[in-house]
Amino acid sequence: MEVIRVLLVENDPGTQVLMQAFFARRKDMQLCGVAGDGLEGLELLEQERPDVVLLDLIMPGLDGLGFLHRLGEQKPARPPRVVVISAVEDENVVRCAISMGASYYLIKPLSFDTLPYIVRGLCENSLERRARQLLEEMGAVGAGLEAAAIAAAAFAQDYTGKMLLKQAYAPVIRANASSYGCVEKNIRNMVERIHRKGGAIYQSVMGGMPSGKPSNDVFLHALAKKLREN
Repeated sequence: MEVIRVLLVENDPGTQVLMQAFFARRKDMQLCGVAGDGLEGLELLEQERPDVVLLDLIMPGLDGLGFLHRLGEQKPARPPRVVVISAVEDENVVRCAISMGASYYLIKPLSFDTLPYIVRGLCENSLERRARQLLEEMGAVGAGLEAAAIAAAAFAQDYTGKMLLKQAYAPVIRANASSYGCVEKNIRNMVERIHRKGGAIYQSVMGGMPSGKPSNDVFLHALAKKLREN
């Protein structure tokens, strides 16, 4: 998994400090710049080429909507995903921001529990997104779902068939500053839960209902095969 580069455009010093501390703890995301207004944000955008912009609306100089307008006019070859983070709850403002190109709108105060999932979800590759969807349809939740989606996508991209389980786990371990044992346990618990449910999607992935709970390796390879078919 590549490190996601994030640009913060926010004039509140307190929020800047919180964001800097939050991203300093992440292994899968990097805060590549902090701007105090929209004009500075556009300058950093050109310099840093971030994957995601976290954008406040109420700022001095060029505000958040002005930033979106200028970004739309510039039409960069690789436009970033923009997540608006604002205390403004007016539905007209929300619709305006989305219509101007924002990918997501979050209301302050911000939940740092959900932010990484939103950022990652906007940037993750199509295989991870499809794996996550299938796992959710099977009833998977939590850390096991996230880990399994990343690992299965890694297997799906390995057409040599030589990738080891520890190699598929590596991007999960890096992203969450975790360990092999923790990732293994989270996925094992998830597989056990969805095996007990034994729904139609699970049976489709496994090619029928297994007589016993499959190992993580067997399940992830079956899921990877399903991803290649779609």
